[in-house]
Amino acid sequence: MRKLCKVCTISLLAGALVVTPVFAEPSVDDLENSKAAAESEVNSLQSELSATLAKITSLEAELEEKTEAVVKTNEELEEAAYQERQQYSDMKLRIQYMYEEGDGSVVETLLSAKSFSDLVNKAEYVQNVHSYDKQKLEEYIKTKEKVETLKNSLDTEVENMQSKQAALEEEKVSLSSTISSKQSQIAQLDQSIQDALAAAVEEQQAAGEAGGQDEANANGAGQGGSENGGGNDDKQYAPPSGGNGSAVANYACQFVGNKYVYGGSSLTNGTDCSGFTMAVYAAFGVSLPHNDAAQEGCGRAVSYSEAQPGDLIFYGGHVGIYIGGGSIVHASNSAPYPEGGIKISSATYRPIKCVRRIF
Repeated sequence: MRKLCKVCTISLLAGALVVTPVFAEPSVDDLENSKAAAESEVNSLQSELSATLAKITSLEAELEEKTEAVVKTNEELEEAAYQERQQYSDMKLRIQYMYEEGDGSVVETLLSAKSFSDLVNKAEYVQNVHSYDKQKLEEYIKTKEKVETLKNSLDTEVENMQSKQAALEEEKVSLSSTISSKQSQIAQLDQSIQDALAAAVEEQQAAGEAGGQDEANANGAGQGGSENGGGNDDKQYAPPSGGNGSAVANYACQFVGNKYVYGGSSLTNGTDCSGFTMAVYAAFGVSLPHNDAAQEGCGRAVSYSEAQPGDLIFYGGHVGIYIGGGSIVHASNSAPYPEGGIKISSATYRPIKCVRRIF
């Protein structure tokens, strides 16, 4: 009998299944959806936090200006109060000079007039002295009251702004705490996804080994599968289905365990990294060059944080296909599987150069 190979269960990340899932609840799909929702919420919270920090910065600048205005107003208030006291003191000295001696100075001033017109002028002079003192004193009192009113207004504004600042600081702490909690949740979800992926790979390997043993028993000793997973024409592979990145990831995962061959492009008998991505996308009618550097110019650039199943992830001299959950499927190296060959690895096992979206 010909061996039947399950479609790579890791493609559950993409959503469109070609085999019956074997994961216990929650499935990888559920975990991926929860992670995506949490990441979306974190992005929204980070936007809120940025807006809050901008408000705090603006408020701090405005508060600094108001504080400087309060200081200046206090100085003006002190000056106005001083002028009021000084003018009042000067007025009292003039009154004392003119009246404490029995009004003699006033009488002398009036009697020294040489004519009636002079007398009227001197009387007006005495009156004007009193009027001037009174006027200046009233002016300083009004100035002091005006400055004091301004000071009270500024003090109220500063107090209100300090209250707003305290509220924004509390909002910042709350948002930061929520973001930290959500990021921990994302990390836990990611670990759960990785655990589920590892369990799926182990199950697939166990099933493949059991199938190989059954075939060896049926065909006699020495009639087992080819070395290093090469020459896997006895396997059955699901044809490409769909036309999006998830379908590409599903299709590519079937070939996990097949061997790496430098310069090759056969998904079953051996391929290198760019030959693998080229052959997978060729099954979907997309022509890619057989060179990882040249493939970097295909599709459009996206960030790793935006990576979706089917995206090509490039490293220095290497390329793989992102399958979700922080993992890639790629033709890694010429070592026997699972150390080498076509296998699943963490997408960040090496520094990422760029990510390109073909679909």
